Amino acid sequence: MTPGPVLLEARHATQRFRLPNGQVLEALRDVSLSVCEHEVVALVGPSGCGKSTLLRLFAGLARPAEGTVEYRGRPLDGVLGAAAMVFQSFALLPWFTVTENVAMGLEARGVGGAARRDAVARAINLVGLDGFEQAYPKELSGGMKQRVGFARALAVAPEILLMDEPFGSLDPLTAENLRSQVVDLWRDQSTGVNTLVVVTHSVEEAVFLAGRIVVFGSHPGHVREVLVNPIPYPRQERTPEFEAMVDRLHAVLTATLLPEPAPAAPQRLIPFPRVHVSEVTGLLDHLLTRPDGKGHVFELAEDLGVDYDRMTAVVRGAEQLGWVTTPGEIVQLTLAGREVMAMDDSARKDALRARLKKHPLFGRIIAMLTESEGAVEDEEVLADITIYFPFIPADSLFQTIVEWGRYAELLDHDAAAGRLMLAEPVEGTSDIRAD
Repeated sequence: MTPGPVLLEARHATQRFRLPNGQVLEALRDVSLSVCEHEVVALVGPSGCGKSTLLRLFAGLARPAEGTVEYRGRPLDGVLGAAAMVFQSFALLPWFTVTENVAMGLEARGVGGAARRDAVARAINLVGLDGFEQAYPKELSGGMKQRVGFARALAVAPEILLMDEPFGSLDPLTAENLRSQVVDLWRDQSTGVNTLVVVTHSVEEAVFLAGRIVVFGSHPGHVREVLVNPIPYPRQERTPEFEAMVDRLHAVLTATLLPEPAPAAPQRLIPFPRVHVSEVTGLLDHLLTRPDGKGHVFELAEDLGVDYDRMTAVVRGAEQLGWVTTPGEIVQLTLAGREVMAMDDSARKDALRARLKKHPLFGRIIAMLTESEGAVEDEEVLADITIYFPFIPADSLFQTIVEWGRYAELLDHDAAAGRLMLAEPVEGTSDIRAD
């Protein structure tokens, strides 16, 4: 299908949320993006970059703090009646049958009687659930539950289908079958659905579904790049054209998630990725099993069974500690990384403690503690984190600092008293501050 006129458009949209601790988190900043009729648009990028937030703005479930969202050239006011949403979690009521779950959207729109029955029957038929009308969710497989979610969306005859990681909870084979079915539904003009917007973490899924792929950056969420996917429908995976497009998107995402470090002033304060010690050591351990101690970041994610954005966060943590380097899309184990994995637990903690002392963020925390005779209130640290990293949830980063500091026997934390402490006196610590 050839894309038509603009259907949905975000103009300079910014969205903010207030967290329970009072911190204001900017999820999106100055995002402008249009979606045309007869188009499939995929939104990809790291977790927390605002993809799902933008989807909810398009649906009219929220209003932007700044900027506008328009439908057919007019500002959107309230829930968009021309759209329906499909969620990763299925969002089915367990005490409702398939028929009753599918009818929910129609009931909310005041559709009743024969019109509702006909619409429900048609939607159930479209997704291939004939014969399961009176079944309950507990009696259905994951794929069948998601088909109910699609049927519920299709029952209201939406012009636009908004999908938030709709295949993320399914096994690979079921997800592959459903993706093909969604494309068939979109190409079938009798369904009434002419436009799809999908949030996904899967590179292959984005390439299979979308005519345009929008890559988001984070902190705060913003559009980094838009790729046009010229592969004609129906698409076949494992063709040279498909693999080339996957490689192209991989390269863009790698530049987004693992950017080459820019020259920086000494001791510039940088956040430590919110990853666990076990994840970083698990990565190093896996690299030891690979030829030359290296691997493509997306292959590593597949090997370890994690999303690519989680994998890149783990890689960034290891890189900040000097245990890996990232030339291009390759993750390379360093000599220091090999050495630390050869150590026993006590020596490994000593090595990590030495590296954390040189890390700008941990160095600043140590300086704060040293100036306060070895202990500070949690609130003081959280306030400091918020000042320097206003787009990162302070509580989450604080917990990461505590976990790594405790493991290295560098820091201790009294949760009941709300105090962060040095595990032992630190000598020769200089006052490390941000630029």
